[in-house]
Amino acid sequence: MKTILLMAANSTGSPAGYVLGALIALLILGYLVYALIKPEKF
Repeated sequence: MKTILLMAANSTGSPAGYVLGALIALLILGYLVYALIKPEKF
């Protein structure tokens, strides 16, 4: 996980950095929406 964050930090000036950041943001957003729609039953 640390290597992914370091790679993202090193490439923030280039378009690849923005694409990587957008991809991570979409994955987190998708997970949060999924967690809202189907919460775990205890």
